Amino acid sequence: MEEVPGTRKLIAVVEDDPLLSDLFYDMLERCGNWRLHFFTDGQSAKDQLPSLGADLILLDIGLPNLDGVSLYKILRGHSHTRDIPVVVITGSHDWELHRMGLQAGLLLRKPFNMQELIDILKALLPEEVD
Repeated sequence: MEEVPGTRKLIAVVEDDPLLSDLFYDMLERCGNWRLHFFTDGQSAKDQLPSLGADLILLDIGLPNLDGVSLYKILRGHSHTRDIPVVVITGSHDWELHRMGLQAGLLLRKPFNMQELIDILKALLPEEVD
């Protein structure tokens, strides 16, 4: 998908905790030039993400209806989402993450520093320079 200069990148946030979603909203709106789209469960994310056109997915592992591990595997197998960077947020153990085949560096363990997340997002979604 070709990026139009000056268009803000879209981050899809898949998180069921309303307090964490609010924190993401406040911090990401303030610290970056991104558009945000929130999902509160894995099933709705699975149904809508392929057509959303997100530039990055922020994915919690502990989700209702469809867990984050299953959603991650589905997204990696779909032609419209397989190349989208996914940053996984989890309190899970290493063996669970190993099952996902996670790429190094795209993982944040709860609790995490919000600045670390901002730095990762800025590295993965550099702003266009006119």
